[in-house]
Amino acid sequence: MQDCKTCQHSRILYQREREDKYNNAYFPVGWVLCAGPRHKSGRSYPCKDSRKACADYKPKERGGAM
Repeated sequence: MQDCKTCQHSRILYQREREDKYNNAYFPVGWVLCAGPRHKSGRSYPCKDSRKACADYKPKERGGAM
C-alpha cells in the first residue's frame, strides 16, 4: 500500500507522552510533514498520514544490518 507514511519525502509526527522523569513514550499523531518536490519553496506542509500517495511518491529505503 502506498501512503504518505512510507514516502521518502515525508516525516511522521509524534507526540511525547511523558511517563515519569526518566522514561518517555512517543505515539504518532496521524499527521506527516510532506517536503515533496511539488513544494517549490523547499518548505514542509502537514497532511494526514492515511491519504493516498501523490505522484511524487518514492518509497523509503529500509536500513539493513551492519
